[in-house]
Amino acid sequence: MNSRHHITMADSNAELRDKIVSGLQERGMRRTPALVNLIGEMVAHTQPASLHDWSKRPGLSEHDPATIYRIMMKLEHAKVVRRVNISERCSYFQIILSDAQPDYLVCTDCGDLQTVETPPELRAMEERFIVQAGWQGVRHELEFFGLCPHCAQKDNAQQFVIAN
Repeated sequence: MNSRHHITMADSNAELRDKIVSGLQERGMRRTPALVNLIGEMVAHTQPASLHDWSKRPGLSEHDPATIYRIMMKLEHAKVVRRVNISERCSYFQIILSDAQPDYLVCTDCGDLQTVETPPELRAMEERFIVQAGWQGVRHELEFFGLCPHCAQKDNAQQFVIAN
């Protein structure tokens, strides 16, 4: 059972967490406090975060980071979370709540993320590639990198000071 297809916006975070965990149990994963807490944090905070950031969240700080890593790898394998490559330094992970995953603008200075609307043409192109190539499980990632307005303003101010 793929639990993400049965999730509605009306579900509370706790109900959503429990639905996902139950779906994982049906697929053979053990219900542990670390699993429940990680899914709960990921449902409550849907932006991608690094393993380090996830392990520092209040609901997860009592668990060993290695445990969080092992669970995250299992969740990625189960296609409940996705790895988002928004940094060259480390991987970020995000819970999958629908088939249409967001794409991002990524600030190269402060790391801020802003969701961008994926053009329908890109989704259509992805579908054409899948049909033409006969592949399965195809996904794309689209991230744009640059300076957010705050960092760009700060950068421009620093350049002005250096120039004078």
